[in-house]
Amino acid sequence: MSSIVNSDALPSIPAVALKVIELCREDDIDIQDVADAISTDPALTLRMLKSANSSIFGMSKTVSSLPQAMVVLGIRTVKVMALGFALADTVKGGKKGRFDYPRYWRRSLTTAVAARLIAQEFGGVRKDEAFVGGLLSDIGMIAAERHNQAQYDKVIVRHLAGKGRIHEIEQEVLGITHADVSAMMLANWSMPEAMSHAIRAHHGNGLEDLDPRAKSLGTILNAASEIASLFSGDVDPSCSEEIFSSVAKMCGVSREFLDSVMEVLNDNVSETAEMFSVDLGDEISFDQLRHSAMMQLTHLSMSAEQERVSAQSQIESWRHRAQTDKLTGVANRQAFDDHLANTVQDAIELRGELGLIMMDIDHFKKLNDTHGHQAGDEALRRVGSCVEKFAEESRFVARYGGEEFAIVVAEASARKLRELAEEVRDSISKIRFQHNGTPLQFTASLGAAHVSFSEETVNAEELIRRADECLYGAKQDGRNRVEITF
Repeated sequence: MSSIVNSDALPSIPAVALKVIELCREDDIDIQDVADAISTDPALTLRMLKSANSSIFGMSKTVSSLPQAMVVLGIRTVKVMALGFALADTVKGGKKGRFDYPRYWRRSLTTAVAARLIAQEFGGVRKDEAFVGGLLSDIGMIAAERHNQAQYDKVIVRHLAGKGRIHEIEQEVLGITHADVSAMMLANWSMPEAMSHAIRAHHGNGLEDLDPRAKSLGTILNAASEIASLFSGDVDPSCSEEIFSSVAKMCGVSREFLDSVMEVLNDNVSETAEMFSVDLGDEISFDQLRHSAMMQLTHLSMSAEQERVSAQSQIESWRHRAQTDKLTGVANRQAFDDHLANTVQDAIELRGELGLIMMDIDHFKKLNDTHGHQAGDEALRRVGSCVEKFAEESRFVARYGGEEFAIVVAEASARKLRELAEEVRDSISKIRFQHNGTPLQFTASLGAAHVSFSEETVNAEELIRRADECLYGAKQDGRNRVEITF
C-alpha cells in the first residue's frame, strides 16, 4: 500500500493549498494570513469567492472579499474548498486507459454533496467535514490507477462486467481498496485522524470499531457513498429502493427527508462541478433514476409473471399428460375415477341426477386376432375420437380400460341418458377405416345407469356396477344395443 501512496504518479497538491491546510491546523488561526496565502493564486481566489456566493452554502449576503468569505464560510470550509480546487486542477485525467474521470468526479462530488446534506439532519458531524470526507473518500482510486494502470484496468473491466462492487474487486485484484489508500493519503496530508478513519470505513467495513466521532462521520460517508453509487451508475437502478431504505435506517432519517435530499442533489452536484470546473459526463437525475428503476422493476415483474405463467403452463401440460390416455387422447382411468367420485359427491350434495354410460367394442378380441394389434389400436383411436365429440361441460369421456369406454353425464334425465347412449352407439356403428387394404367396421354395446339422488344415494362403485351389469345384458342380448337401468 505504501508504494501506491508514495508513488510519483500521484497527483500533487499545489503549494498554496498545502499552505492553507497548514495554517488551518494552527490553534490561533489568523484569517488574514490564510487570505494572503490564497491571494497568491488569483484563480483560487476567484473560485473561493464564487463558492462562497453559491446556493450550496446558502449565504443571504453577497461575499466580496476573502476575509469576508472566511468569516461567513468558516476556516474549515475554506480549507475544504482550497483542497477541493487543488484536486480539481490536478485530477484532470491521466494516461490513456480505462479509468473514467468524469464518472470519478460524479461519484466523488455526489458523495460529498450527499454527505453534506445528510449531515444537516444526522447531527454531531459538521457539514463542511462531511463534504470534505465525501470529496476525498475515493481519491485512492486515482492513486491506485496512476501507480499501476494495467492492474487497475483489470479492476475496471471486472466492475463494468458486473462482477461486483468496485471496492470488492479492488480487494480481490490489488489486495487493498481505494478506501485504504485514501485513508493513508489523508494521514500523509495531516488531515484529522477521525477523517481518515471514517474514509477507510466509508464502504461499511470496520465502521462498528470506530470511536464515536469517526463512526458518525463514517456512517454519513457510507450512506452518501451508497447514494452516489446509484447516480454514478455503479449499481443497478432497480436497487434504488433497497439502498434508500438502508440509508434511511443507518442514518436514522425519514424517507421524506431522504426524498428531499434526492430532489436537490443533482442540482447541487452540477453547481459544485461548475465551480470546480470538472466534467461529470452524462447526467443521471433523480427522476431518471426513479424512472429507470420503475422500468426495470416492471420488466422484472413481467419476467417473473411470464415465468410463473410458463411454469403453470408446464404443470398443466404435465397434469394433462398424466390424466390422458396416450393411445386414444381421451381421459384415462385415473382421471375417470377422480371425476366420477367428485361428480357423485356433487350430486349427493345437490340431490341431483347422474348418469353413467359404459361401452365396449363388440368382438374386439376377434378383430385383434384377425387383423393384428395395429388394427385394434386404430379401432380404439377411432372410437376415442368418436365419443370425444359427445364431450361437453356436463359430460366427461374416458377410456375405462382395454376396449371399454365410459361417459359420465351430470344433470340428465333417464330419457336423455338413453338418447345419448343411442347416439353414441349409432355413431360408432358408422366408423369405417382400412387396414392393409382391408375395409374394417365394428359396433359397440352400451350399458347405462341413471340415479336420482333425491330418491336414493349410491356411491361411485355402485354406479359403475349397475352400468356394467347393463353392458353385460346388452352383449348377452345380441350386441350393438343399449341397456339402461334407473
